[in-house]
Amino acid sequence: MKLFFWQLDQKEKFIRVLWSGLFVLLFLYCVVWYKGFNFTIPIVLTVLYIVDIGFRYRKIKRSKVHL
Repeated sequence: MKLFFWQLDQKEKFIRVLWSGLFVLLFLYCVVWYKGFNFTIPIVLTVLYIVDIGFRYRKIKRSKVHL
C-alpha cells in the first residue's frame, strides 16, 4: 500500500484526488456555510478541482491506462 502521493502512478493519483477532493470540498462548504463566510473561495476552489480532474483524466487517457 502506497501512502505518499508521489509514489502513486497516474491512475492511482486520479482516484485519490477524485475521492479525497470531494471530502475536502464538502468540508470547506460546510465550514463556510456554518460560519457565514463568503462563498467566493469555495467556488474558485471547486472550479480549480474540476479543471485538475480534467487534466488528470486526459493524462491517463494519453498514457493508455484504462480506468
